[in-house]
Amino acid sequence: MSQFSNTYFCIMKTNNIEQYFKTFIDDNKLNSSKVKFLLAVSGGIDSIVLLSLFIKSKLNFSVCSCNFGLRGNESKEDVKFVKKICSDKNIKFFSKVFNTNKYSKSNKVSIQMASRDLRYNWFNELIRDNSINYLVTAHHYDDSYETIIFNLLKTTGYKGLIGIPYINNKIIRPLINVEKKDIIDYAKNNKLIWREDKSNKENKYSRNMIRNKLIPIISKINPSFKKSILESSKRIDLVNNFIKRHLEKFSEKYVNEDKNLIEVDKSFIYEIENFEVLLFDYLSQFGFNYQQVNLFIKTLNTNSNKKFFSEKYSLINDRKSFFLILDSLEKPIPINIDEIKNFEFDSLEFSMKKYPFGKFKLNKKNSSAQLDFDKIKFPLQVRNYRTGEKFVPLGMKGSKKISSFLSDKKVSLVQKMKQLVVVDSNENIIWLVEHQINENFKVDKMTKNILEFEIF
Repeated sequence: MSQFSNTYFCIMKTNNIEQYFKTFIDDNKLNSSKVKFLLAVSGGIDSIVLLSLFIKSKLNFSVCSCNFGLRGNESKEDVKFVKKICSDKNIKFFSKVFNTNKYSKSNKVSIQMASRDLRYNWFNELIRDNSINYLVTAHHYDDSYETIIFNLLKTTGYKGLIGIPYINNKIIRPLINVEKKDIIDYAKNNKLIWREDKSNKENKYSRNMIRNKLIPIISKINPSFKKSILESSKRIDLVNNFIKRHLEKFSEKYVNEDKNLIEVDKSFIYEIENFEVLLFDYLSQFGFNYQQVNLFIKTLNTNSNKKFFSEKYSLINDRKSFFLILDSLEKPIPINIDEIKNFEFDSLEFSMKKYPFGKFKLNKKNSSAQLDFDKIKFPLQVRNYRTGEKFVPLGMKGSKKISSFLSDKKVSLVQKMKQLVVVDSNENIIWLVEHQINENFKVDKMTKNILEFEIF
């Protein structure tokens, strides 16, 4: 997205929306027939103005429209209205009906959040299946400051006070700095026809209450409050860019990413002043909210393994690091070993040997295990250890929980989760892989044959 211009951070200075739109397209190098756009058109005045601008521009675009099933026949008529325009202008058209109420209840989210999830999931499908470059929405400046006020009332983080960006991943908003009054003037001057959504006048939704009740009151107190909000938003965006740069450095120095997990070295606690600011931003991208991160920060200086959960990640503190685990680590399926042979398991290569005691030579490597073959009952099994399992470590008389043994060895939480064991057919753990053998299966003066494991 680096080709996008950085000049769109002020309210449109010309009343000529067409010229403003053309400048936006030209400056951001979007005026090519190779660029494919998908316009989200509801039939309301904002999206009809957007559609009009695209029709005049001769750009390569298609249109999509949703029926959320919330306004009965009105919703159907909205989609029919947009479809008719597209049919008359020979524009490719997509539509879909959603059961928003059902989605809202089953996912325990608000109607507004449900409709947002449904439409953007569908938009992403259309973009993928039709090789579309950009989704275009008709958000305008009034939407942006309404969003800022809405987020402020929700006690959001500072990012919520930046407003709606004109570009975000594959979404562009060419009208984001055009005021509503200019959109209305353009529609009237061009004799456009649009549909009115009566629900916009109802105050049962927070956004409508802000638009219809709160903003008129604020405007009386401070007639130039829109400009004030814009200026504050610009300053906060500078802070956002500053934090982004420091987060990149943070990730380079302290973060190690693996397939299903991320490990973060906790030394940043002592090396970064006011690290909390960075940590709030870093963890928010994994779905953790302010309250969760605030509680998590209090555990960082402890060895507590307290867990926090977002929709997709588990956040777990450990001694020297903390971990972000995607859903759950995929544990390998146990394998059975019924003969002496080499094998692979969980990206490790094992060799097995059997030889008489006379050839015995002690191997002290953790990657090796030498056991009394005649005490072991085949078949063996290689798998992850299970919660609560015990074994008798070499040199001890009594059994010990594997979790306690690993904790004493200061093994990290994630290494514990990956820990392998070799078990015989009597469910005896004969080897805690790469750590210790079972005392009851050690080589002694009575041993006749030796079973040796070696990890390459």
